[in-house]
Amino acid sequence: MNDTNHSDKFEQALSAWEKGRERYKDKLRPQKALSGIPLKTVYTKDDVKESDLDEMPGVYPYSRGLYPDGYALTPWMQQMVFGYGTIEETRQKMEHMVAEGMEGYFGFNVFNVVYDVPCMYGIDADHPEAEGNLGQCGVHMSTGDDYDELVRDWELERSNISMITGDNCLPALALLVAAAERRGKDATSLRGNSMNWYPRTAVQDIPSWEPKWGYALAVDLIKWATNNAPAWNTTNIFMYGLSEAGATPVQELAYGLAWGKSIIDAGLAAGLDPDDFIGRLSFQIGCTQNLFEEVAKFRAHRRMWAKLCKDAGCKKPSNMHGRVHVHTNGYILTQQQVLNNNARITLQALAAVLGGVQSIHTCSYDEATSIPTEESHRVALRTQQILMWESGVRNVADPLGGSYYVESLTDQIEAKAWEIFDEIEANGGYRVGLETGEIKRAIDNSSWEIKQNINSGKQVVVGLNKFQSESLDQVEPFRVDMAIEKKARQRLKDYKAKRDQAAVDAALENVARACEALKDGTGDLMPALIDAARAGATNGEMMVPMREAFGWFVSE
Repeated sequence: MNDTNHSDKFEQALSAWEKGRERYKDKLRPQKALSGIPLKTVYTKDDVKESDLDEMPGVYPYSRGLYPDGYALTPWMQQMVFGYGTIEETRQKMEHMVAEGMEGYFGFNVFNVVYDVPCMYGIDADHPEAEGNLGQCGVHMSTGDDYDELVRDWELERSNISMITGDNCLPALALLVAAAERRGKDATSLRGNSMNWYPRTAVQDIPSWEPKWGYALAVDLIKWATNNAPAWNTTNIFMYGLSEAGATPVQELAYGLAWGKSIIDAGLAAGLDPDDFIGRLSFQIGCTQNLFEEVAKFRAHRRMWAKLCKDAGCKKPSNMHGRVHVHTNGYILTQQQVLNNNARITLQALAAVLGGVQSIHTCSYDEATSIPTEESHRVALRTQQILMWESGVRNVADPLGGSYYVESLTDQIEAKAWEIFDEIEANGGYRVGLETGEIKRAIDNSSWEIKQNINSGKQVVVGLNKFQSESLDQVEPFRVDMAIEKKARQRLKDYKAKRDQAAVDAALENVARACEALKDGTGDLMPALIDAARAGATNGEMMVPMREAFGWFVSE
């Protein structure tokens, strides 16, 4: 570690440090970050000789944060995920969470609504395959009436509605637009984001759009929103799904950025101006329990994304912002000693805040056993609020900036992520990685290694493989009301009974024609879907001609 540029004071301290550890240093076990990066016990200025420490928050490349004063002007958005039963039950949850203090920037309402599996796949409550899944782990919301209830009485210009959908992103947005119009508002009033296409084939052996058409549909939504709903965030790059499937923080970063670049490339190929659409792309990123690695990941993500946006032709600084919503990772929660999960969730949220993200969902401590109860959901929200109002962490922008360890780790994570990113690009990009299964295989291998490390005790999980307890926590789980299914089917039946069926049929025929036009490059799909939503078509009905046109794909 000797360097001729060291001061005498540093040389003396270094000598004393080396002498102080001489008798036990051989007993120290080498440690690694979750991404496999070797860690040292002590970092010094020698570790940041190549680092750029002359950056400021709010200035390109945004390593230190997107805004000059961090959270001092306004704190992050408390954007809790919720959705259960029909829209009636979910609407009650929306109102309850607002009353509990959940809010976004400058007091805006923020709603992070997750759909149930039938909706995500695009089937309605009366479909045989929906049975047993309606309203579980998400809201069943498929009709105009459902969306009318979703937006009822909210001031749309001050309400951020994020829709956690699946393959039904376009029909969901069409139904929301039609509901806003029935409120006397047009699409310019809408705030929030679309998941847009989430290619689950990257992490799961389940059907989704063939990648070629998944990208075509994503770009169709982007083009429509760019021209008609300029405040709508068009694409939520769902890196969290990669992390939950077993990707390391470095893999999550590399694959997520490659995914983002593939969306940029698709938009540019469609003739969109980079400054017209790239600024409306955003990220949902996971956060594990390794605090410093996660902080470094968020810092690296901002500057890597800024570079990609600049290289793509963005001129406006805010269009180079890597805006991040963090969903604390659920896979690290345990059924054993379930209340320990509160400590894990607090560490995850702290890492997100220290990393300078824009929005956070904190998991509930009982999510390893069931969907959250009212109590556990409240505790999860209060965790954020205590960090926000009691801890002082929001007072200083990038409080870990300049730390030898954090700066060095940020640089190493960035370098490792670029290596994986460059390999993906050399092999044809993210879309090709989906089609070949390359990305899924890499994540599967990482997931297997994590499981092996936990099973062997190499990776300690308190209460699971260390400090076990013979007694079980007495936590009352959320109980699913199976009457929800009957209620959902009846709501759908009543809705269909009052429609002009001839108008619906004609609109759906127009959707089928628009799908073919999108396929051959002669037309757009979103306008036809919005017309169908206006006519009363449901989520599942709109998805039928889409599936017929674009088909399903399963990664092998």
